[in-house]
Amino acid sequence: MAKKHKPKFTVLSIDGVPFELLQRMMEQGDMPHLAELARRHPPRKMRSAVPTVSCVAWANYQTGMNPGKHGIYGFIDRKKTTYDLVFPNAAMMAVENIFELLSQKGRRVFGMNVPTTYPPRRVNGVLIGCFLAPSLAKATYPPGEAEYLRSIDYRIDSDATLARRDKRAMLVDLDQTLEKRVQAMEHYLDLEEWDFFHTHIMGSDRINHFLWQKMEQNDSEFAPAFFAYYRKIDQAIGSLLRRLGDEAPLMIFSDHGFCGIKEEVQLSRYLIETGFTKPAASIGHPLSIDPEHSRAYCLIPGRIYVNLKGREPGGIVPLEEYEQTRRQLAEVLLQLRAPNSDEPVIKKVLMREEVYWPKGCGGVCPESGRQEALAEGIYGQSPDLIAIPHDGYDLKLGLAGQVIFQKTELEGMHTYDNAFIISRGAALPPGELEILMLARIIMQGLHVEPPADMDGQGGGLTPPI
Repeated sequence: MAKKHKPKFTVLSIDGVPFELLQRMMEQGDMPHLAELARRHPPRKMRSAVPTVSCVAWANYQTGMNPGKHGIYGFIDRKKTTYDLVFPNAAMMAVENIFELLSQKGRRVFGMNVPTTYPPRRVNGVLIGCFLAPSLAKATYPPGEAEYLRSIDYRIDSDATLARRDKRAMLVDLDQTLEKRVQAMEHYLDLEEWDFFHTHIMGSDRINHFLWQKMEQNDSEFAPAFFAYYRKIDQAIGSLLRRLGDEAPLMIFSDHGFCGIKEEVQLSRYLIETGFTKPAASIGHPLSIDPEHSRAYCLIPGRIYVNLKGREPGGIVPLEEYEQTRRQLAEVLLQLRAPNSDEPVIKKVLMREEVYWPKGCGGVCPESGRQEALAEGIYGQSPDLIAIPHDGYDLKLGLAGQVIFQKTELEGMHTYDNAFIISRGAALPPGELEILMLARIIMQGLHVEPPADMDGQGGGLTPPI
């Protein structure tokens, strides 16, 4: 009989599962294997990233650093010298990730599907890239690993477009994608005695986005299907637990929480109506603005940039008006109210220096005014303000639209403060937990000293929002 290998440290991440949903599913019997693990190792809440999107949260996790150091601020960013867009990926990450850091100390590593691992970097082991990978041929390091994945019909990701057309087809696709992910995980577990082994499940985020309200409303067809999908995840957890035994170090966690959507909020449209942004005559993408008549613009979710003269390619706001413009933007954002209910949409507006820290700064950077506006390097690419919405208000763009508020097929949105973590064999610190703290804990569990400028211990964390 072939030997069943046990990694020295295993991570199974389940994207977008909120602490409260996890508790509910364990209590009602949908996740019995996880419930048994949680009985001995109680789950804890964990904070995500700002803004609360998977690529930022997982970049924080992989580097143990704030975006002001690693440079991944959202799903899309502006190219430096134009108003064109770029989709950030691992090639744009300014620092080394946990797979590289462990590799440099001789540890054998495996990572599969973890967001912000495409294109995969050179490691001492195997990396299989995330949903950003355009093909299996480009998704793997070493490149030859794509051959095995093709042989089992492995899927990089489920087809998110299906959910907008046919939710039943979406469910079939999610099941097939999960089945292949688990098959690949078990294959690689059998290969060798890994030091660090991380598998990521993305389908939980997909199903939460498109079936959340149907789950909450106990829809006769889709609520049972929702929980059936999580039972399949729990079966994979059960298989992993049997393989690892009772003592091997293990973390199971999510990167952010979830809640139902009350309204999708087209923030670019709001900036147009309040006079901060003027769209271009022809709108081809979310930054098709008229820079000569725009004092600010935004990117998802809730990232606001001053169109600063001398910094932006067509900037018009003088440097001496930078702070005043930021204050005006914050005031206008906080005035936004939902239709019908008149509820405030924006919970808080944070300045860049409250969230993102330049390399070498152990906490909130004291720079302000002109220095803040003209900061260079990775930190200097950060948004000038970050709008934090109340739960239920999903911040979008809508530059080409005519309305601020709308509803689409999306039913669920990310939340900041209710991710979960279960840790066995790796002590978590007391107090508030944040996802960027985990890289340090994992590296120390593998007897590797974290980099001196890694965040996550003794301050230097994002303030609770």
